[in-house]
Amino acid sequence: MHGQKQGFFEQPHAATYLLITVNIAIFGMMALRTGAAAPGGRDLWQAGALYPLVLLRSEYWRLVAHGFLHANPMHLFTNMLCLALWGGHLERRVGATYFLVIYTIALLAGGLVSLATHHGPYLSVGASGAVSGVLGALFCLWILGKIELSASFFLINIGLNITLSLSTRGIDWGAHLGGFTGGLIACALIDLVERANARVFACKFPEGLKLNVMILAVVAPTSAALFVSSLPATPVACALTAGIVLLAVVLFAKAIDLVLMRRHGLAIAAAMLALLNTAAMFTALDRLAQPICATPGRAPAIAALCSHAGLLPTLGAAVMLALSLGLSAHSIAKGVADVGFVAPSLRGERRRRLGL
Repeated sequence: MHGQKQGFFEQPHAATYLLITVNIAIFGMMALRTGAAAPGGRDLWQAGALYPLVLLRSEYWRLVAHGFLHANPMHLFTNMLCLALWGGHLERRVGATYFLVIYTIALLAGGLVSLATHHGPYLSVGASGAVSGVLGALFCLWILGKIELSASFFLINIGLNITLSLSTRGIDWGAHLGGFTGGLIACALIDLVERANARVFACKFPEGLKLNVMILAVVAPTSAALFVSSLPATPVACALTAGIVLLAVVLFAKAIDLVLMRRHGLAIAAAMLALLNTAAMFTALDRLAQPICATPGRAPAIAALCSHAGLLPTLGAAVMLALSLGLSAHSIAKGVADVGFVAPSLRGERRRRLGL
């Protein structure tokens, strides 16, 4: 099947494959743990299903966990089918980083709307909200005229979504609608951010570097907040802290941008990020070593690492360094071989497109 402008089916890319793999792996683990292809309600609740008291009990982790649990094989199949059909189009257009951001926001939005639209006892699981957000983001790009898909693509896929949903009992329509809306709004906001970025940054970040900067920008402030318990909780203090964090992220990204403008800058930026990843991993494991080692019934391998002071964070940092250098090997090699064309090409990519 083909649309009028762009093919109906786009081969999935790395982030889409990753999400499909994780969802299938978690379903398999649940099946092995419970001994059933359709886990019971208690098993799903223990694993992270949504239920009415999630927000009252501050169990916010369930807003993410529920999206990787599925009630039965058909539930998993329909969600992964839709993710494969729509994820390839979106990831190809916005890149893996923004694709994962949209998916996460849609997952959270779907969970929150699900909680708001249900009264009384219920359990909700599934990637439906996040997957609907992928379609919502594609619809946003179509409205903005930034993707070559026909109207028939959306008519067919929305109809497919409704048909598959009606064929399964107990559909959480709040999660579907919340995820679709969340994905649409997230995509529109990212487009505005990219328009603003054109005034701040000279270079278009390669996808690997952009994802790395995004992860560090999220992990570093979150880790700092977890380890600093004396922060005031007043609205003014929270707003001030958020502003400082945002400014720090922009300055950090601008520093990477300045490095990319230099000859061999791509290699230097990739190496810098690898070292920052390593330092962040060492710091986190150094802070977490004591509670990890004090956990009763820990695995023998963890016990062996805990028997030598500093071994756990050092080993974790070494693994992170090897992983970071391995994943950025292509960027480093391209940057080392740079004869003066990489920086102009990155600046040209930034100028060619306004927004997404």
